[in-house]
Formats: sequence, structure tokens, C-alpha cells
Amino acid sequence: MKKRFISLCLTLALTAAPAGAAFSDISSGSLQQTASVLGSLGIMQGTGNNRFEPNRPLTRAEFCKLAVTAMGIDDASPYASYTIFPDVHASHWAARYVNAALRHPDFKDNYIIRGYADGTFGPDRQLTYGEVCTMLLRMLGYKESDIGPFWPAEYIAQANALGLTRGISIKDAKTPVTRADAATMLLNTLGTATRSDGQGGSPLISRVSSSTVENCILLETSETDSSLATDEALFYENGTLSARKTAGRLDRSLIGVYGTLVIGKKGENVAVGVVPNTASRQETYEVVNAAADRIVTKTGTFRPNRDTPTYISRDSSAEDSKLKSLTEVWSSILPGDTLHAYYNEYGSLALLAVLPGTSISHANTFVYGIATSANIPSEYKIVKNGAVIDPSGLKKYDVVTLDAANRQALVSDTRVSGRYSEGGPTVSYPQEVKVYGNSFRISDSAAAFFKDMKLKDYITLLFDADGNVAAAYPRSTVSADMQGVVTQIEEKQATVILTNGIILRDIPINMPDDPDTLQTQKRDTYNHRLVSITQSGETAVLTKCSFSNKTTGEWTIADNKLGSKLVSPRVQVYEEVIPGAPLNHIALADIDLSKIPSSDIRYTVSDSAGTITNIVLSDVTGDSWLYGMGHGEKKFVPPSDGLKNVPWNNLTKEAQQNHVDDGSSTHPSTVDNVSWNELTKDAQDEYRKNHPSSYKYYVVLNHWDTTEKKKIEAPYKVLDLPSGLSGGPIAVPKGYSTDENIVNTSLDIKKLKLIDTVDRTAFDGASGVRTKDGYYALADQLGIYDTENRDFIATLQSAKSNYTKFALYANDTAEDGGKIRIITVSNK
Repeated sequence: MKKRFISLCLTLALTAAPAGAAFSDISSGSLQQTASVLGSLGIMQGTGNNRFEPNRPLTRAEFCKLAVTAMGIDDASPYASYTIFPDVHASHWAARYVNAALRHPDFKDNYIIRGYADGTFGPDRQLTYGEVCTMLLRMLGYKESDIGPFWPAEYIAQANALGLTRGISIKDAKTPVTRADAATMLLNTLGTATRSDGQGGSPLISRVSSSTVENCILLETSETDSSLATDEALFYENGTLSARKTAGRLDRSLIGVYGTLVIGKKGENVAVGVVPNTASRQETYEVVNAAADRIVTKTGTFRPNRDTPTYISRDSSAEDSKLKSLTEVWSSILPGDTLHAYYNEYGSLALLAVLPGTSISHANTFVYGIATSANIPSEYKIVKNGAVIDPSGLKKYDVVTLDAANRQALVSDTRVSGRYSEGGPTVSYPQEVKVYGNSFRISDSAAAFFKDMKLKDYITLLFDADGNVAAAYPRSTVSADMQGVVTQIEEKQATVILTNGIILRDIPINMPDDPDTLQTQKRDTYNHRLVSITQSGETAVLTKCSFSNKTTGEWTIADNKLGSKLVSPRVQVYEEVIPGAPLNHIALADIDLSKIPSSDIRYTVSDSAGTITNIVLSDVTGDSWLYGMGHGEKKFVPPSDGLKNVPWNNLTKEAQQNHVDDGSSTHPSTVDNVSWNELTKDAQDEYRKNHPSSYKYYVVLNHWDTTEKKKIEAPYKVLDLPSGLSGGPIAVPKGYSTDENIVNTSLDIKKLKLIDTVDRTAFDGASGVRTKDGYYALADQLGIYDTENRDFIATLQSAKSNYTKFALYANDTAEDGGKIRIITVSNK
């Protein structure tokens, strides 16, 4: 039996041990795993202060370092003593990697990256998606003859085919690649076979390892199993359990990863990480109850073979190296457990496992300002929600995690207030609880806060900086400001991203029972809008927030300052392009301006230390619109029920015959239960005139999807048609719904401005165009429309090859950041 309680001395020893790559600015579990794998392999580390900066664009110098280390070049110091490029001197931190990328013998026949024609390298220049795809393929040994001459389209297609871009949402070749996306693509590449003489070779991971073991799962680390030494971990390896030495403590975010175990080059038989295996698959089930012949889950009944190897973390330890069959341990699978099912590359079930929680709060985490609070060492830096603060910014009930390795205190005021609807297996000491229908894993230390709580109590969950539940209090003691942006809404449920970063998925909401206009208008009122959330009984009540408060002053992005207030490096930014429009989430990298004037700041949200964590802007980037050709449609909807009191003369002759008795020579003056088709044309016209509510109105936008390379027709149902719909270039704010059941009550359009009509010689490649009003940049999502054939053209190059006149439409003037968004072409 695993030791459930560890002495205080051992707990402190584990706390002081070297930590894994659990970065404070990564909220995604999969990205945390990716960063941990690359860090353990020595390929990609954080940027200091427990940060990874996942959203910062990757530079050419940084990529050289990643490429050289991923190719197994352990020591690049021989390449550090000289200068090849004038902008990468020998003293530059990346000189050794840039020089090695050009001069190392491994790159002699297939270079990965080169300098520019002017002799410079551009170490700080951001890399685009097309460039990264190209370089990763070169790392695998692919040459132009293997791919094709058309760059970057064929390189991106080949990277997609090999799975290098799996998990990446980027579609445009020119988009800068963030460190997060680069890490994901690099990890995908490590597990891909290299190309050797036209044939598949060994995976790239072999470059940074002495050996590998396939079909492995990391089951435990010393943080979760006290029988393991600090530098040990327990693995499942092809049907057996194996405790191995590790290069330091592997990060707990890697627990449960199924893939290839990497044995490092330094030290005999030392494991350095697990690279996920794309050929295998993993499924997870939330257990309702277990029996000898079946496991009932939230999604159905699961009937695995009773001889299936099964690992139950709470009943196992590294001292017991034998896997049990399901028949032996099924009774240890408890309600509320997350059951992991691992399938090998042939689709066979290889292992069932109930693993230790990978999101259990650290032993050195505590609630600030209460009797049991620990002290924060005076030399520690205090970081709250990603921003460095002074001690005055600490508030009672903040959650503090002491990071001894980096000598800092990570502080969080993230909270969720709601009704305690489920808890198990014991309500007063739960392993998992449900609030708003969402499940939250509870550590042993956090479970102690539930001892006096009952189901249906209103409670507040307190989260640590890693997003784990650290404590819980009655809502009357601690409350949460429940604001967030609705990302999806249905008739009876919604998904909301809270301003504190917590995502509440499919929460039950209180909506009107009326299935028609009232409900569809309310769904539009909330969708992609900022709302406050309260709970009444089992359902949540959404209230749209007014943008009444904001921090005054301009936002200087580089200094992380808005007026006199600090802006969190993890700030969430939205655009509301016109008042009442849906909010569109944007990245900091999308903003070209160095300063945002106060007039363009609509709303701000601050944490309890006064640091700004959310900002709503007006139309700053121009990218929160969909651009295309728009027109209006007015559709009459005939009544579906039978009409009453219809004058006899309003019926067609056939209808009159149907509405009199056989042989009768008389007829009634009015008739009931008359269908629409039984009315004469004049009667139908009169009905349309007298019943304007029988019409439906649509703003129809035809736009070009550059990712899918196809035209999309988007009909937006509205209460009335806005002005300016003449079939020409317009823009519609992103976020409005094309669902026939939703009326977009606040939708308005933007009519694009005709800047100039030019010929093909005015274009500067695909990046810009010269006009009578000066130079304009071409938008990445550019629509090119043939007005004669009423269709879009896939590429600008194709348009220049077949047309002579180009009408340029922009969203704004060039001085105000406008770009050419739509081009209409003709030969007349």
C-alpha cells in the first residue's frame, strides 16, 4: 500500500528538490507536458523566473538554438569564438548556435537556415509559420526535390502530412510562430522518422538519446509515490513496471504520457523524458461505479477484458513491480476516478490506469492572511497573476506557493463561487467536486477545507498559480467576482471564460422557455459578450455587463503600463469593434501600435493588487472583422397555421369549392382554417403588406477563407437590414452567429472605402500596393473578387495573371493603420 502520509521532514526535502518545468504562465496541461519534455531533453527551456512566455513570437536566433540541440549537438562552444554575420557577433548569446547551424558537418549537405542576401542574419526577426515548417522538414533531411518548388504552400502541406503541425491552429503562412506553437511542432518533429536517401530513417529523437524504449507510460514520480527517490520515476514498459533513474525529478505534468521513453546520453540508463506516441491513443472515462464484469462511466458502460493489465496508483508503489489484472483490482476503482485507457498502435487495449492527480497543489502552498499561513521569506520576489508586486498587494485569502528553486512566491486570487452540487467519494473530504456542473480535482490538503460543508451549500473555490484547487470556503466568508466572456451558448447551457482564466464549460443557465424571438435575441445578447454570473438553484444566471469602468490613461505595451497601473504579462485582450458587437480575443502580437490611447480603451479588469488582467479595446487591429461582399435579403415566411376569418372572395376557386358543402348553392362570408396556398395572389399580397413581422431579414456576407481556399456564404439573421448593403465590399464584426435560430439584434456593418484603382505594376509582391493616397499594406486575409463572374480568386498572383484592373478597398486610411482588405478585379 502506498504511504498516504509523509513526514514533515520528507515533505520539506521534496519541496526543496529541483523542480520540473512547471511554468507559472502556462495554463494548458498539454503545453505544460510539451515544455516539460523539451526541457528534460535539454532542447527548450524557460525564459527565467519560472516563465515560458508561450505567446511571445519565436526569433531566428532562438530557433537556431532549438534546431542545433534537437539535432544532437551537445556542445556548440567550438563555434562561439568567431563572427560570420555582422549582426551576430561572437559575443552574441546565440552566436555559437547560429554558426553551428551553418558550419557543423551535420548541416553540410542540407542547411537548415541561412542569412539574407545583404549578408545579415536577422537574429531578432520573428519566424513565420511557413519558415518554421520549412526548417523542421530540413531537420528531418527533406530537400526541395522531395517536396516541390512552390514555397511555402508545398512545405506546409508536407509538414501537415507528416503530422508536424498536429495541435497547431495556425493556417496562414505569414503568421509569426509563438514559442508555444514552436514547442508543439518541435515535439511532433522529434517523433518523426528522418529521411535518408529517399527512405525513412530513425526518428529524430535518436539524435538526443543513447537509446529509446517504445510503448512507455510515466506512472509516478517522487512527488506522488514516497517510495521513490527524488531522482526516480515509475514507468509502464511494454507490460511491466520499471523504476528508473531520472535526470532530476521529471515534472508531474508528464504523468500519464504514453509514448517513447528517452534514455539520455549522459549517465548510464538515465531517463530524461517521454515523447508522446502519435500512433497510439488514449481515452479517459469518469467512473460512476465498477463491477467485476464492467465499469460504468459517465459516457456509457465499458467492458474491458478481465485480464487487462491495470494500475491503481493509490494501491501501488514502486516496491511492487507486478502489474495486476482487472479481475484482481476492480474493487479499487472508485466513483469519481478518472480511468485512463491506453491503446497500442494496433488498437489493442494495453493498460488501464487510475493515476495520481497531476494537478495536486504543492506542499508549500498556503492561504494567505489566516492563522495557519506560512511566512514569505523577505528575499523572495512576489509574483501575482504573472506580475511582480510588493507585499502590500497581498490580500487575505490569496493563495501563495513558495517556489524555492527560483526564490519567489507565486500568488493567485483566482476564485470560483457557486453551488456545491456533487462531491465524492466523500462529501466532507472529496477527491472531486462539481460546481456549475464542472468537475474540479481536490488534493488531500484542499479536501480538509470541506469538513463542515454539505451538498447544495454555496461555496468559493480558491486556486493556486498552477490552476489547482488549494482551498474552499463558504461563499459568505469568501466570494468571487464572477465575470467572463461567453464563448458558446445554447438553449440551456453556456461556456464562459472567466476573466481570471478559469473556463466553465456547458454550465446550465436560466433562459426563457419561449423558443422563438425572445430566446434567440437573448442568446445573441450574451454570445461573445462580457457577462456576470450568479447562481440560483441548479442554474446560473447571466447578466450582460456594461463597460462603465476602466483605468484611465494610455497603454504603453512595452512597459506593461496602462496609465499608472501595471498590466499583467498574461493580460487577456479583446476588441469590441463597434459598441455592442461581440468581443473578439486577440493576442498582443496582433497589435502593431506601441501605445494605445485612452480613447481606444473601452474596459479594464484588475486583480486584487490592482494589476490589469483583462482589457477590452475598440477597433485597434482591424482584424476583428470578416471582410467580403455583402448584400441584404428579405424573406417572407407564410403562416404555418390555418388563417381565420378569411373573406370568401380572398379564396381561390378551388379553395371555395373545398370550403362549401357538396351541392350547396350558398357560401359563408368568412372562412376559418385557410392555408396560405388557398389565398388568391391579391390576398397574399395584401397579407404581406399588413404583416411586416412575417418577414425575416438577413445580412449575407460572401467572404474568402484563405485557409480552406474556398468561398463562404455567411447569412446573419437580423431584426432589420442596416444601410449600405448594395452588394459591394463590407465588413461584419466577428462573433455574430449564422445560426438560423439566433437573431443578431445588434449587428451593423462597415462599408469599405475605395482607395484607388490600379494596374498590376502597382503591387509590391504580395505585401503592399502603391496608390494615389500612398502605400497600403495588403491584409493577410485578403479577398480578391471577380465582379463579373461573382466569384473569388484564390491568389493575388492568379489575379495579376488574368486581370488588368484592380479596385482597392481598405478598412481605414493607411495613416490610421488601415490595410487593403478586398480587391475587385476586371478587364474593363
